[in-house]
Amino acid sequence: MNYASSISALNEDIIVEQLLRTHDPDGRWIDSKTLLQEVEAILSFVLESDVSKPLLTGNCMTDIEVFDSKETLPYAISRISVQMLCPCIGENEIHTRTMVLFDLLKEYRWDAKAVLVLGALAATYGGLLLPIHLGFNDPVVASIATLNQLPIDRTKFRPWLNSLSLLTKVLVDVTKCITEFERLPFKQAKLDSKSVGETMSNVRLATYWVVKSAVACLQQIPYFKQPQQATESRRAAGELSSLGYQLCSMHTRLSKQVEECSTQIEETIYQRLRNINKETHQDNQEVLQLLFSLQDDLLLQQYSSQIAITDLKEKVILLLLSEPELLHTDPFHFLLQQLYDHPSNTEQNYEIVWIPIPTSQKWTEEEKETFKFSSNSLPCISVKRPWLMSSTVLNFLRTEWPYRDGETMVVVVMDTNGKVVNMNAMDMVLIWGVKANPFTASREDELWEEDDKWSLQLILDGIHPEFNTWVKEGREIIILGGDDSNWVDEIKSLARKLQNLGFEFELIDLSKRRVASASATEESSIQELFWLRLESIKRSKLKRIQSLKRDRVFEEVTELLEFDYCKHKGWAIIGNGSTEKIVGENLTERMRRILRWGEHAAGMSFAEAIRIAEEEPCEESHTVVVVVPFQEEGSRVVTCEKCKRPMKKFVAYQ
Repeated sequence: MNYASSISALNEDIIVEQLLRTHDPDGRWIDSKTLLQEVEAILSFVLESDVSKPLLTGNCMTDIEVFDSKETLPYAISRISVQMLCPCIGENEIHTRTMVLFDLLKEYRWDAKAVLVLGALAATYGGLLLPIHLGFNDPVVASIATLNQLPIDRTKFRPWLNSLSLLTKVLVDVTKCITEFERLPFKQAKLDSKSVGETMSNVRLATYWVVKSAVACLQQIPYFKQPQQATESRRAAGELSSLGYQLCSMHTRLSKQVEECSTQIEETIYQRLRNINKETHQDNQEVLQLLFSLQDDLLLQQYSSQIAITDLKEKVILLLLSEPELLHTDPFHFLLQQLYDHPSNTEQNYEIVWIPIPTSQKWTEEEKETFKFSSNSLPCISVKRPWLMSSTVLNFLRTEWPYRDGETMVVVVMDTNGKVVNMNAMDMVLIWGVKANPFTASREDELWEEDDKWSLQLILDGIHPEFNTWVKEGREIIILGGDDSNWVDEIKSLARKLQNLGFEFELIDLSKRRVASASATEESSIQELFWLRLESIKRSKLKRIQSLKRDRVFEEVTELLEFDYCKHKGWAIIGNGSTEKIVGENLTERMRRILRWGEHAAGMSFAEAIRIAEEEPCEESHTVVVVVPFQEEGSRVVTCEKCKRPMKKFVAYQ
């Protein structure tokens, strides 16, 4: 049969019409790109003339993802193979068998139809040709090949094998074009041009010829098993070569059309992304579909469960942009803690959607495995296959949004109508958590108006549950920071002595120094979160500070962040609630002075005692009589106005 002449003889419009009648996709999805890569690897190996080449290593077939399908990948390929191996005599029977296959594959997309058929082709010829490869080095395999009527000597069917190799290569190339076209986000780009319609028609026609050519290849197995029939073998080789050259011409035309469509879509999507806030939307659905213009249908996940875009309707979306390796970073966990660990009586009206952005264009297998582990362990929603995201969208995120490669995190906020209302809400989330909802820039202004005092609540909230409890209960707290470990240890020792003396306060070491021991991992993490929070406060304030207006919060935070540890050993913040004070390294002298007061300081708060100890007492001994009203509780402490020391208490009766 002459396959080459049949291409021009068949009415293409009729073929496309017949194909459309058999096309009824039900939403099932198969990773056609990965499967095609495996098919190409199998065919290129078994059709290779050099049998001394090493075997393929690794089995990636088990990693090929299939969603919403009622049959497994091996079962689908098996039932396709059965139909393809049915004997066909003449062009009409091959066409009929081809249409049977299309009816069998009606639920699949066009790229999946072509790739599954090529999978059946690779499985069949792989099973036939692999023993020939191995038979040169293994006599047992050679015997098995002989029993299966497989010729060990490749020279007898070399012309036919070369023609088959040429045809399979062009079949793979055409299928790559089909796959690339099917992965283009037409729905998001809203393209309706004539060129797209023509390309779509040619893609359907190309799928037909891929399937039909694969059927024709399997019809020539008898020639392969009987290479002694030289005339028939040469004729079969000529038919395959002719068909291969015709498909080469189809590939050249189709690849150019697909490239043009791809360019149009990329330009359209990029412009639409830039105009997100200029368009009016009823909800966030269209914008999310546009933003997640993947090379395949969008799939999100949360704890390995599939999430649909419709589940995000009427939600405020926090788009978390970061590097793929984010699981072990403290800022990330602090963010999740601030947004998910706070109890709320109202239903959560926001969701975090994590978009990992690699620094290179190609994901490594290690990065994929790291992401899979992280995404399955976190409460936030993530893109299920971020390596399939459109390069156009990724370029937009890198250039038009504030994220830059190498940055830790950026949180872009989108309201329920799909409008971007904050280009980076990271700082306000780390400062106020759920209180920052709906995470707009105006909400950040409101929060600073409500909470613009330098307080322990401001700098400790959310870092550790125990800290929050102490602040709310109004306990006295000492926050300690030092670069000199000896000084920090001395302060801790003096604090324990003062606590034994009766002073009630909590000491928190938030030094920048790293704690090396394994038991201090939590302490190191708390220290990191404290400094992270201070940096967030500074950045948030810096955006709003007025040059002519003094801002104490900004000044205090800046002083801590820029503290000169070479000049001073450390610092401390002492207070309860909103009362606090920064004290330098002379804190040790004041604490020793309080210890010398001994029991005479009983009844004082630590903040009061440290404030009194700040003034240098006089050296001479003196007696001052002060008469004060009697108090039953006897807790009042009177200090000398001259030397500022607590005075001894005597009870006099009048």
